[in-house]
Amino acid sequence: MIKLIENLTDKTALQLVEFFGSTVEGIYVLISLLDYTSVDGAWIQTQGDDVTALVIQKEMSKVFVTANSNADYYELGDFISRLGGMVIHCESKTTAKIGMTSFSKISLMVLNKKIEAGRNSVELNDNFRPVFDLLTKSRQNIIKDSVMLKSKDFKKLSERAYKEWLSRTTRGIFNGFTTVRAVKSGENSILSVAVADKLGNNIYIRDVATDSDFRKMGYASDCISGICRDFMCEGDTVFLACNDLATENFYKKIGFERKAYLDLGIIEL
Repeated sequence: MIKLIENLTDKTALQLVEFFGSTVEGIYVLISLLDYTSVDGAWIQTQGDDVTALVIQKEMSKVFVTANSNADYYELGDFISRLGGMVIHCESKTTAKIGMTSFSKISLMVLNKKIEAGRNSVELNDNFRPVFDLLTKSRQNIIKDSVMLKSKDFKKLSERAYKEWLSRTTRGIFNGFTTVRAVKSGENSILSVAVADKLGNNIYIRDVATDSDFRKMGYASDCISGICRDFMCEGDTVFLACNDLATENFYKKIGFERKAYLDLGIIEL
């Protein structure tokens, strides 16, 4: 049976860790549930008292799926197909079972070694606007270039997005813990930044960005390494996602290894 999660709260994902927290793919899908991008709908599949699958619809164009071995894959595939022509993010082992054709992959990478002391980054606790601006710079430029969007409308859009990002970042995703690490020049100039969220014993590095004038200087590595050193002291798993070989090789140099793939594709109707 598939049923709607009617009241999404900060505790929703934590309650589902019991069923999907044993794999990095499952944790990735759980984190997407209450990430800074809005969720349009979320459903669970149950068999008796057990939760066997989770389906999350975001931005009216993407569906995230995780399922365990007891899931009814026929019902799951049929339900997803009814959501429309969506791009689906799904564990590779589940792809064929739900009738999905994969056209791309996301590499999920886990830190596999101790990060030795290096150049320091700082943890930020206030004045997050420069961080948000750096993270969204390229996206904002694309929006600004659109002839369909007036400058005053863009400003409203940017302010709303910032307030949503700030709210979820400062309170911690899932009402848990979020850290923002940066390399700074002066009080307000951010050269590079990394943002990570904690869910249970897992740390997900969800945002990394470096000012275009300061790339290939090791600053992004400094930010990521700072987060890793902090959390590995607690024995937690640190992981991230990337979808191109150059980025994957960059993370390998820091100490990450590919743990799993998440398929991107569509359901065959």
